[in-house]
Amino acid sequence: MPCVRPYTSVQMHRPLSTIAQRVVSRVSSWWWSQWFVLGRLPLVREWRGRQLRRLAPLAGGRPRGTAIVRYYWERFLERHRADVRGRCLEIGSTATLTRIGGGAILRAEALDQAPRDGVDVVVDLSRADALPGDVYDCFVIPFTMHFIYNSEAALYHAVRLVKPGGVLLVNFPCVEYYGADGLDMGTGQPLFVFWWFTPLHVQNLLRRIGLGTGDFELTIDGNLFSRVAYQMNMTAEELTSRERNHRDPGHPLLISVRIVKPAGWHPEPPAWREPWLPATTPIAWNAATGHYPPQMTAAD
Repeated sequence: MPCVRPYTSVQMHRPLSTIAQRVVSRVSSWWWSQWFVLGRLPLVREWRGRQLRRLAPLAGGRPRGTAIVRYYWERFLERHRADVRGRCLEIGSTATLTRIGGGAILRAEALDQAPRDGVDVVVDLSRADALPGDVYDCFVIPFTMHFIYNSEAALYHAVRLVKPGGVLLVNFPCVEYYGADGLDMGTGQPLFVFWWFTPLHVQNLLRRIGLGTGDFELTIDGNLFSRVAYQMNMTAEELTSRERNHRDPGHPLLISVRIVKPAGWHPEPPAWREPWLPATTPIAWNAATGHYPPQMTAAD
């Protein structure tokens, strides 16, 4: 996973406490902005293409610029901005809600599986039976479903929490960094990537929880190059518009779904299954260096 920060995590932004750190940060931001412009020049792009013949991600997997999947997700949210209104819920924080919904939001709440500042609802979404249903006008779930073993149960409860006629906006990554040892995001237990989704997989999940074709809309983004570029930790700014926006159904990168809860929706809840987890030491998330283990980034 060239570094994409799951929204189920604690938001670990290190404050800049000294003038020197601020200067370094500003110089770094300026350098990357210039590099993204130069990176589109033909000769530079040719050289960058040669860099893909490598065994480790660019920049050691460190976060920089806009991850390609986040570009796709933001574009999807912009198209459905009108859905983010009223009483809203988001996984991990309310950052997306406040940015996209603005004044249309009457109340914004965050859900996470561990208590911390800024979290209003503490629950494992796949075991949220105790929460009342038909509460929210909109529920936003970004970059989370691949970390949930009982994804069908999580989807069921996500739809259940939304009012009839309300909207669930959720995405499903098709390619991610696996992280065999898990990822410590400070949520009380390590996160593991259980699933890489396909459009057919997502459609079957939706139909198994009682949704029909008219209840949801899939947006499939990605192509062969954007998929490889994402895995190599290239940013959206480094790709041309055609490279970013061309859609190849044979090489999906991100599936974004808009679900409208139908009236009278009352399917049986899916059975909860206990996942087996390896006995490993998870890698601690670091907002500056990402989550690749040291041996993966040493080559850079």
